[in-house]
Amino acid sequence: AEVGAYLRGKLLELQEKHTLIGDVRGMGLMQALELVEDRRTKAPASAATLRVMEAARENRLLIGRGGIDGNVLRISPPLNISRRDVDDFIRGLDASLAKAAAS
Repeated sequence: AEVGAYLRGKLLELQEKHTLIGDVRGMGLMQALELVEDRRTKAPASAATLRVMEAARENRLLIGRGGIDGNVLRISPPLNISRRDVDDFIRGLDASLAKAAAS
């Protein structure tokens, strides 16, 4: 619960930084990011989601994709993840989001 709350807080910080993230949701360590083209209209950013996933793969991050429009990143780390692991993951995800937005 403690590391899950820490992860969610870090994901919310990324949401403030990246307009591509329309919503952060989930419970505990199982979290999801809904990627949108516009936060007001909530138009799904399906193409950008694929770019984020490719950038994440290049950054050695394994994340899943879901949602009806394929614009939701699914995050489900192992239960023994530490705060340091979360910090490493967030750095890689931040870089992946930035790369996808620049494309």
